[in-house]
Amino acid sequence: MARTYDLVDLAANDTTDADWALAYVRFALRDKPNDASAWPALSLQDEEIGAALAANAILESSVTYYAAHRTAAKLLLGNPEWVQRYSAGGYSEELRSADSIARDIISAGSWIDAQIADETDGAVTLGQIRLRL
Repeated sequence: MARTYDLVDLAANDTTDADWALAYVRFALRDKPNDASAWPALSLQDEEIGAALAANAILESSVTYYAAHRTAAKLLLGNPEWVQRYSAGGYSEELRSADSIARDIISAGSWIDAQIADETDGAVTLGQIRLRL
C-alpha cells in the first residue's frame, strides 16, 4: 500500500485521469503531506481512494469519468473517525460538521460536473444528482 500526492497530477484537470482524480480527492480532503513530508493521522492509502473512485466512476461511451469531488465528499461522510467536537485538559474545540464540509466540497467541484457534462455532450449531468446527507 502507498500514499502519493503530486501537484503535477492535480494541475491536469482531466476528469478521465485516475491520477488526477486521486490527487483531487487528496486535495479536497487535505489528505496530503505537510512541509515535513508527514501524512495526516488517518490518512487514506492510494488503494482505498482508488477503490472509492472506481466505485463512483461513470462509464459513458467506453470512457471512465471521475467526479472526484463527489468521491471526496462521500469518503468524508463515511469516515467513522470524523470528530466534530473534542476536549482535553480544559481545552475544547468544535469543527465544522462533515455534512457542511461535504456540501462545500461538492459546491467547489461543480466545475467538474460541468466538465463531465460537456465532455459527454450532456449524456451525464451530475449537477442534477443530489447527495443525500
